[in-house]
Amino acid sequence: GDLLHGEAEKSPEAERTDIAAARRLAPQLHSLAVRAGHATREPHVACALADLLERLGRGASGRRLLAEGDGEDWKDAVLWNKQVAMLAEAGDWDGAIGAFREMRARGVAADGYACARALHACGRAGRRREGRAVHAHALRAGLVDAHPLVPGFLAGMYAEGADVAAATTVLLRTTGAGVVAWNAVIACCVRLGLVDDALELAGRMARDAETSAVAEPTLATWNTVLSGCARHGRDREALAVVGRMLEQGLSPDAATVSSLLKSVANSGFLGHGTEVHGFFLRHGLAPDAYTGTALVDMYAKCGRLDLAQRVFDGLEHRNLATWNSLVAGHANAGQFDRALELVETMKRHRLDPNVTTWNGLITGYAMNGLSSQAMLLLRQIKAAGVAPNVVSWTSLISGSCHSGDYQGSFTFFSEMQQDGVQPSLVTMLVLLRACAGLALLNKGKELHCFALRRAYDGEVVVSTALVDMYAKAGSLTSAKRVFGRVQGKNLVCCNAMLTGLAVHGQAHEAAALFHDMWRSGLKPDGITFTALLTACRSMGLVTEAWEYFDNMEAKYGVAPTAEHHACMVDLLARRGYLDEAMAFIERSPGEPGASSWGALLTGCAIHGNLDLAESAARHLFRLEPHNSANYLAMMSLYEQHRMFDEAESLKYAMKARGVDARPGWSWTQAGRSVHVFEVDGGSPPHPETPEIYGEMSRLVSQIRMVGYVPDTGCIAYDVPEEEKERLLLCHTEKLAVVYGLIRSDKSRAPVRVVKNTRMCRDCHEVIKHVSALCGRQIILRDASRFHHFVDGKCSCDDYWLHSRVN
Repeated sequence: GDLLHGEAEKSPEAERTDIAAARRLAPQLHSLAVRAGHATREPHVACALADLLERLGRGASGRRLLAEGDGEDWKDAVLWNKQVAMLAEAGDWDGAIGAFREMRARGVAADGYACARALHACGRAGRRREGRAVHAHALRAGLVDAHPLVPGFLAGMYAEGADVAAATTVLLRTTGAGVVAWNAVIACCVRLGLVDDALELAGRMARDAETSAVAEPTLATWNTVLSGCARHGRDREALAVVGRMLEQGLSPDAATVSSLLKSVANSGFLGHGTEVHGFFLRHGLAPDAYTGTALVDMYAKCGRLDLAQRVFDGLEHRNLATWNSLVAGHANAGQFDRALELVETMKRHRLDPNVTTWNGLITGYAMNGLSSQAMLLLRQIKAAGVAPNVVSWTSLISGSCHSGDYQGSFTFFSEMQQDGVQPSLVTMLVLLRACAGLALLNKGKELHCFALRRAYDGEVVVSTALVDMYAKAGSLTSAKRVFGRVQGKNLVCCNAMLTGLAVHGQAHEAAALFHDMWRSGLKPDGITFTALLTACRSMGLVTEAWEYFDNMEAKYGVAPTAEHHACMVDLLARRGYLDEAMAFIERSPGEPGASSWGALLTGCAIHGNLDLAESAARHLFRLEPHNSANYLAMMSLYEQHRMFDEAESLKYAMKARGVDARPGWSWTQAGRSVHVFEVDGGSPPHPETPEIYGEMSRLVSQIRMVGYVPDTGCIAYDVPEEEKERLLLCHTEKLAVVYGLIRSDKSRAPVRVVKNTRMCRDCHEVIKHVSALCGRQIILRDASRFHHFVDGKCSCDDYWLHSRVN
């Protein structure tokens, strides 16, 4: 065993000779011990043999040897402790816990090493009850303070269960808890994604080291925290960690720089990246393949491929990862010819591209909207014998989702499953985002079930994605239920719930959640206030919105952005305070953006203010010359004022500038099929069009008898009233609602419709009447918010009525 371990100092040639001799002799000794019966009757021989087998790389045989034997009482304390330790070291958590339980039942005393390994097994297996029992035994035996490994593994056991408070208590109360124990808990927090806890523990070590028995953080401590920041997207905190490290007088090493560069690459802060590079050079740190790859990756992700190439050319040592970073950088920038040229250069340097190389290209194609080329490349590498992995498929799915091709995301997901590749947590997040984009509630529920089976639901990031999906798919109740079960809610999760409440018009609930967040110590950001102001806008709460807006910077330290200004303009304009909205725009810092002028134009259209509308439109035609919505809004307003020549002039201006009207569509899901209804025959007519229009005529006739009058003011064409009434029947949201009613008549399930533009007044009124007539719940998501129609009423209380051209 000693020869195999290479413990004696000797020449390399003598060491190789001894190892070869030991490898020949070891099987003979094993055979002799078994034939003579010593291996199963003599505990010390069995223990030494298990050690020997472990060094030979045959740990499974050694563990099996310890579990077997002649009779029940042949093992002594040494052998029992050895068995527990070997099982835990091999990652057989249940086996180690079972062996520890059995030895204690037999009255065998556990030593410190076995206790430490048993605690480690309990933590990794999530067996908190057994872990507390081992803790109790260690306390009674006096092992917590006596054995150097027990404090770290004990604290680690509690940290594995996310009970960082208990882990910290163990560290503070144990005299033997040195820096290794503290680092073990911090590493556990990082692995579980508890970055805030890791930062707090490291900060406590630095703060209390001089005044208490707390261990002082080492370079390894800060590097562990840095790696957690880089891995979990806490990029700003990473810079602060380096500052704390320098204040302590510690010199960063290559691992520090690599982690910091990953954070810079994630955030895209090129200025910080160049500072890190300069620091690296000033301190005489020679770049190896690892740090060199991190530098290339950072510059590539920050969009400076020229600097990435310069670093790459200057590296003495390059590995496959270095080449892959440069290939991925060019692919993400859309420079596919250069990326493929680099792949060929790799081959000339006798480096075979691996699946990571091809994944970089697949991601580049997909993120640049070239999903068909990405799929073609995936099939080509598969035919060449390179098996696409979960990253390959997730890149393809993510790229499709990024470019708005949500349906394509699910097509690729189906192919991924047919290929036998299991989705990862990242795949789940991307697909949930696609469900939110398409409002596919049933598909989202399927993914939720999948997350439960894979135990992903315990991850805060997955719960956040589920909250977002359910809210955007129209099931606010489910979103609230998921949100209520989240342990350790962070700002991103709360913002997702706030946004969901906002788009459903639940302004008072959103305000209550915001104040709960503030009282719990969560600091709001810009997204928080966008959601709050949107919630106020959805219900016309002017006073409350002004209070939030005025306190943003003064009380909460968040500077208002153009988006926040646009929310205020939209609210004021919709409520009819057009002059105040105009004054607000004029005193806004910087040049007002298109979103503010667009909000003002919408308000002018609602209240018929032509003069202000023309002023807003002039700015919009300059800022967004190809946005058809602005032209159509002004054309509608001109039609309302009987200014047909001006409307016709705008129509000619659109043609001259090559502006195409944004195609309107609505869709609903029946069973597992999505049925789309488009304006102007953008696709072949629905096969059941006659039945849909027949049911539409019947419903309209019935609601006319209870007071419905067609609002022809929603039609911006100079045509007779009868023609306008006919055109109102063609609005896509009406068609989708009627089809949903036909196909869900037996189930009586809510009819869910998604529309890509805003709903007009007439459609709003018709759907209200239909919900009462049919006794059905109808949920419609338009470009602005959700409308829940029940018993002839809408959740917006008829506030959200506006004009637009369908």
